Amino acid sequence: MTTTTPQTHDQDQRELEALRFSARAARAITTLEMQRKTITREYGERIKKIRALILILQQRESIGQLGIDGIDAVEISPELKRLIHNPVGDLT
Repeated sequence: MTTTTPQTHDQDQRELEALRFSARAARAITTLEMQRKTITREYGERIKKIRALILILQQRESIGQLGIDGIDAVEISPELKRLIHNPVGDLT
């Protein structure tokens, strides 16, 4: 039969607390890594949208339509306009 002394019990409690804290730290790293991947994907999507707009503007310019109609030659959504003016907005 094993008996635990108050000192052994206290050491066990401290060890358990340290293990729980270590597990919480590991979850924090996982959370940060997932957030970084999400933000990286979002950056990629935003870059893709902006590049598509640039390509359209360049195409319109090459056929001479941009000079005639200006920016009105291309329909730009409100979302894309916000993205152009604040490309990192809403990213945390």
